[in-house]
Amino acid sequence: MITNLRFENFTAFEGLQLSLSPRVNVVIGSNGTGKTHLLKAIYGLGSACQLQLGGKSDKELAAVISQKFLRIFSPEEDKVGTLHAAGAQAPARLSLVMSDESRVAISFSGRSKNLQMDLNADGAAASLQPVFIPTKEVLSLVRGMRHPSHDRATVEMIFDDGYIDLAELLVRPGFDEHLSRLEEDPRLSSIIRQLVALVGGRYLWTNDNAFKFQPGLYEERADPSRSAATTAQAYQDSTVTRFVAKGREAFSSGMTAEGYRKIGVLHRLLCNGSINPGKTSVLLWDEPEANLNPKLMKKLVQVLLELSRNGQQIILATHDYVLLKWLDLLMDRKGKEDHVRFHVLQRQDSDGRMAVHSTDDYAQLVNTGISKTFGELYDAEIERSVQGISL
Repeated sequence: MITNLRFENFTAFEGLQLSLSPRVNVVIGSNGTGKTHLLKAIYGLGSACQLQLGGKSDKELAAVISQKFLRIFSPEEDKVGTLHAAGAQAPARLSLVMSDESRVAISFSGRSKNLQMDLNADGAAASLQPVFIPTKEVLSLVRGMRHPSHDRATVEMIFDDGYIDLAELLVRPGFDEHLSRLEEDPRLSSIIRQLVALVGGRYLWTNDNAFKFQPGLYEERADPSRSAATTAQAYQDSTVTRFVAKGREAFSSGMTAEGYRKIGVLHRLLCNGSINPGKTSVLLWDEPEANLNPKLMKKLVQVLLELSRNGQQIILATHDYVLLKWLDLLMDRKGKEDHVRFHVLQRQDSDGRMAVHSTDDYAQLVNTGISKTFGELYDAEIERSVQGISL
């Protein structure tokens, strides 16, 4: 688990310190306040931890990690100094601390071509490997990103490494790829079934090197491989949960709604173990609400809370009032020990610096831009209703 973050002189942040919840964290802020940069920075630090395991020299390692940061943020200039806060004199420094007190940190100046790294390789920080889900859906893009006839340099000019890395995770085979059984991890059975029921099917990586959507649902069926003589067994011991296809054959993922594809990304990552609550590192999701029907938001929030109850640390960035409100309404602090921490990024009027306010109390979000906007809509609706009555 990541417990603390600190950024100094990095992009929009002159100084930022965050204490993270081990369960769900929600980053809120207007456009340009650095929400995506915060998520990408965490992902970059985790990627740096993985790259340092390759046995390279310090000089080689600095070059490789610096290139990875550039691929994640995609600035126009090919040097990490571009990510230094404009006008700041002191070096930029990013650091995170894990629950076992191990840490990882990087630093660089405005003129730096490569960054410097400081890693406690004996603790949990050394194995930090976050999963980053960007704003746009990726399932329908994977075929184009990985197609052998497409020029790799062109693909990398279009997509940063947040998209490219996720594409590689999505094509990993999962336990539902062939037998479609959930018994391999009963702990996730309920979550995976909920996701499939939400969109009415699943997305499969096919021999055509593309994702296709297969309509259907998971159902409990008798297990033909077990002896019919064992009638004394409990019902659940003589059945298996399998995916049962419905109606027409699988069809192109691009023909399904983009919101469904975003749900499909989460389903795929759970099925192939890229997200494994309690074992894998933090899940970073940038605007999960983008292109998602508000009707689906309640179920998605229920799934995210269930993942956190099973040990998955989650950091979301959002503009969405519906997502925030469902988190407030659905969390069970007493019975299931849910914990959601809100981190509000705001640019101060006095000096333009970025400030952060963290709270575990949803009621304290009334002064955010999101709440104010929805409050204005509500007031306008009431005013129109009153005017209609008076007429």
